Amino acid sequence: MRSTLFSIFLFSILCTSNINAQKLASKLNDINLDNLKGFDSPSENWEIVGDIQGKYESESLNSSKGTGILYNNFKKEIQNKDGHNLFTKVSHGDIYLELDIMVPEGSNSGIYFQSRYEVQILDSWNSKVPTSSDMGGIYERWKDDKGFEGNAPLKYATLAPGLWQHMEISFQAPRFDATGKKIMNAKFNFVKLNGTILHENIFVTGPTRSSAAEDEKSFAPIMFQGDHGVVAFKNIKYALLEDFNVTTSGITYKYFENNVETPEEARKIKATSEGKTKAIDSRLASAEDKFLIEFDGKLNVPSSETYLFTSSFSGNGSLEIDGKSVIKPTRTWLGGDLVSGSINLEKGEHTFKFWVHKDIGWATNGIALSIEKANSKSIALHNPASMPDIDADPLITIKPSTEPEIIRSFMNHKNKKLTHVISVGDPSKVHYSYNLLQGAMLQAWKGDFLNATDMWHERGEPQTPSPMGAPIILLAGNCPIYEKTNSIDSISGYQYKGYALNERRLPVFKYAFKEMIIKDLISPFQQGRGLNRTISVTGNGIDELMIRIAQAKTITPVGKGLYAIDNQSYYIQVSPAVFPEIETYNNQQVLLLPASNEVTYQIIW
Repeated sequence: MRSTLFSIFLFSILCTSNINAQKLASKLNDINLDNLKGFDSPSENWEIVGDIQGKYESESLNSSKGTGILYNNFKKEIQNKDGHNLFTKVSHGDIYLELDIMVPEGSNSGIYFQSRYEVQILDSWNSKVPTSSDMGGIYERWKDDKGFEGNAPLKYATLAPGLWQHMEISFQAPRFDATGKKIMNAKFNFVKLNGTILHENIFVTGPTRSSAAEDEKSFAPIMFQGDHGVVAFKNIKYALLEDFNVTTSGITYKYFENNVETPEEARKIKATSEGKTKAIDSRLASAEDKFLIEFDGKLNVPSSETYLFTSSFSGNGSLEIDGKSVIKPTRTWLGGDLVSGSINLEKGEHTFKFWVHKDIGWATNGIALSIEKANSKSIALHNPASMPDIDADPLITIKPSTEPEIIRSFMNHKNKKLTHVISVGDPSKVHYSYNLLQGAMLQAWKGDFLNATDMWHERGEPQTPSPMGAPIILLAGNCPIYEKTNSIDSISGYQYKGYALNERRLPVFKYAFKEMIIKDLISPFQQGRGLNRTISVTGNGIDELMIRIAQAKTITPVGKGLYAIDNQSYYIQVSPAVFPEIETYNNQQVLLLPASNEVTYQIIW
């Protein structure tokens, strides 16, 4: 699964600023899109199709026969009329949902959790400051012909019309007591769009505008809005999140000072203190450092399955269940990485032994241990006061103001750390990263520029900044010079010769290849719609040279000079008077133009 589903819950329970722990695979269910049988009495505007294509300047989508895509073939005569929304047969309480969404220019829809609480679907490509009515917004409530509440996305993360956009949502249903009285409002734990968090922990006091009902319930179906505009969905997956009861009993502790390092050493001496406790608690250690504390007890689990234990502490620590190692002896510190391990447990009672040896004088004292299973929230086995407040790392950002910002760094790309990367941020809020060794564009994004915390905070060891917007990953990330004889995605002999700043203070990169000089200029396109790239070539050999302007798993012509790249993840646009070639290379497709004095194209997303 693409998301770290339960990191939000672990963050709140363990109070740590750096989450890097093992996760259980969530048991995701698919809504079958071979037909409409997963939906309750679908109206005629809903259909299953096999492919959808769009353009960024078109108010319609083109569909073809087949299966796998849910399509609202909206017509204006049904606008705002009852009976055209689509309801799942599955009812839900707490739920995680992820899906891909496509809207054409100007279109509007929504996903209503429990048919009552809307996450907005809208073509918001041209929105500069998102509101609750924009893509990914939590829509407003409505009373006396006035809107109220509503939550705007924290960041701009929307893509152009006609592109597939990925959304992930974790929703918590309202809670009711035995009499049916509501005791807790519904909550969106998080909403993510194209990998960017738009909302966290947003309570909704009641149904949002245009909901299917005004009352509130523990369980109800998802509703897809069908009376507002054309929209398509695919890869609809969900997990019904469970509350589960885990109990502990008979917990005892033994506390040792004088820098006892292991439980084996501790057994040879008398404990400084010992006794019973209701939960794991770091406050039972009276010293700040050089101590060992050990907890023994019983754990009762409600079902036979795999359980994940996650912990945070300073020093060395270990967890055993029924004498089996679950978290092996591990050294870490509070605020550093979480440590975790999983084990299959039968329903019923099990013994556990958990110990921590703190010998890191500069590190904060605190102990946390939690348990979870697939499709559940985490349950803390420690006293909340066992974990002190941990200061979050400061956010160090780079913001272009009146002129472009140019940052050299390492950067992670496709699970590989590249060493010669430059990131260019523009005041127009369109940015990119570029591999200087190959003259290759790696990624591009909009909105805020660069998070440089890992470059400058404390030791700045990773030296890897990250985009602050939702990046499109340019899959190949390779050289624009195309030679089919090369068997790898790089060109030998392509020599970096530095860059110069043009009148707008944008870098013009320079390379030597054989007897040619290549210059590469990347600049904002049409007030932030994308990037314009101009590659100029001079010297001997131009007639035999091809320029690679895209490489991906799929390249699909969708209009005059317009190509959808990588299953409609972004667009490449060339002049309609130019006719690129599409070839197969390394099991991928490449889009090629013959070299001339100047090759220009646009990347639009």
